[in-house]
Amino acid sequence: MHPVHFLSHWNAEILALANLFIALGTVVLAAGIPWSIAVSRRDQRDTFYATLDQTYFEIQKLIIENPHLGKVGHEGKTPEQIAQYDAFAFMTWNFVESIYDYAILGNDDVLRNTWECILRYEARRHAAWFQEPRNHDKFEEGFREWIVREECLTAPRRPVRQANGRGAGKQRPRKENLRRR
Repeated sequence: MHPVHFLSHWNAEILALANLFIALGTVVLAAGIPWSIAVSRRDQRDTFYATLDQTYFEIQKLIIENPHLGKVGHEGKTPEQIAQYDAFAFMTWNFVESIYDYAILGNDDVLRNTWECILRYEARRHAAWFQEPRNHDKFEEGFREWIVREECLTAPRRPVRQANGRGAGKQRPRKENLRRR
């Protein structure tokens, strides 16, 4: 056998083996990239969840340290307490907007399911502050529109459930009471 033929046969085997490894590498990359993105998103969500949790803890701590911050409005407060409440309400609404940005706009159902109730609760508590015209420019227009459209400033859309599973809202009148009317 001529030495050139021997080398060309050997080169063909190496080339076939190289193509096989390239194909395997492509398959690994094709599966690995989506997996890596999913893990990265989960890690990012977990980090953001922890940040929200810590921030909300700090907000609650401020109320414990300064009970007047937990009382909405200006009635019975000193000018200094009114200024503190104004800053506190702004901080709380920034927190609410962060939930909106990451959970609602980011289409993250896990974050939304966990934090939307807090978004709505704090929005209702500080609705008067948010609706003051002097505060409108402090937030993006899309956020302000979503808050109004989704009725976050008013009573909850869903009835609150009591421990017995019944709604805490108005009781329906009994049939016998309807006949008397």
